[in-house]
Amino acid sequence: MSAASAGHDEEARPSRAARLHRFFVRPERVCDGKVRIEGPDARQICQVLRLGRGDEVAALDGTGRAMIVRISDAAATRVVGDVLEVCRLGTEPRVRVTLAQALPKGDKLEFVIQKGTELGVARFEVVTTARAVPRPPDERIARRIARWRAIAKEAAEQSCRAVIPEVAGITPLEQFVPRIAGFDLALCLWEGEDGTTIRDLLTRNRSAENILILVGPEGGFEEDEVRTVEASGAVTVSLGRRILRSETAAIAAAAIVLYELET
Repeated sequence: MSAASAGHDEEARPSRAARLHRFFVRPERVCDGKVRIEGPDARQICQVLRLGRGDEVAALDGTGRAMIVRISDAAATRVVGDVLEVCRLGTEPRVRVTLAQALPKGDKLEFVIQKGTELGVARFEVVTTARAVPRPPDERIARRIARWRAIAKEAAEQSCRAVIPEVAGITPLEQFVPRIAGFDLALCLWEGEDGTTIRDLLTRNRSAENILILVGPEGGFEEDEVRTVEASGAVTVSLGRRILRSETAAIAAAAIVLYELET
């Protein structure tokens, strides 16, 4: 029996899944009407949440489905449950937003990834620019990316996302620039723009579905960087009269884009 046949497959009914603790599982851990949850998630279920046999959780397989699972066996290393119901989540945005954030100081990127995931950002790119903090040593990059991806997973579970956003590695801006042409619309947030607001641009491009938001570091983009991204198809926009912190601008822009193009 497949997972789908274990319950009634319903379209866009996330409410029950939203009331339960949610965990992403790889598709291969769903088989014959059962779900297997392992590793840190199993420990969280047993030792932190203190759930056990007979309790229910929601398992998300990353394809848009949520499975209501009743736990049949629980241990700190593995939790097994029976699929009671399968519903298709309708929580993903119509538009696909990629947020390219210049590497900020400290743990500010963790905030951007967490809140961006909650809002509906589909992919995070990290770029280095002239005024951004230096690229970390190679031996630290893998650990940082793993940390960022864990934050995206946790935020996706918390906000009942149907998928976990992608978190890419760290790329110099000049190497990222050629990718700009692949987007329907590319916005570059720049405090030097005094003509076009983000709302102006979105109003003229309501059919865009694949959107890039470029956000500079604490000191902003240098003017030659702005001219380079403009030459590749990005449009500079203003978020208003006030100067925002880099991480605030990123979240504000993502919220505006997703609101304006989803309604």
